[in-house]
Amino acid sequence: MIIMNYAEGGSLRKNLQNMVEDKWIIKLRKLQDIISGLKVIHLQKLIHCDFHHGNILNKQYILFISDLGLCKPMEYYQSTSKKDDIYGVLPFVAPEVLRGKPYTLASDIYSFSMNLHLKFLYLMIKLMIFILL
Repeated sequence: MIIMNYAEGGSLRKNLQNMVEDKWIIKLRKLQDIISGLKVIHLQKLIHCDFHHGNILNKQYILFISDLGLCKPMEYYQSTSKKDDIYGVLPFVAPEVLRGKPYTLASDIYSFSMNLHLKFLYLMIKLMIFILL
């Protein structure tokens, strides 16, 4: 029996505003949680395929990767019949997947970098608004 716990902290997407105020050591710890979770998935030769900030949950200051519904073994996405299938949230889908190539472990790494990119963009916009006001 699988027991699923409620993530009272919500998703990373929901908490971007609060994370701005975190100390750097806390931000680095959260990044480590995300990277460690992705590493566990990849060590099992699985590809998440829907890795974005809405699928990173916060429970008691620890981040967890969720929504493994599209997560499948690497071999599944290497088959010829699955090469043209595109899953996930468009801004987080790797360019090679959009060009018809199969999902790979690198596709998840691209999605991880887009999570960082969007967070950085959010912080920069907030900083610009602060400076302009």
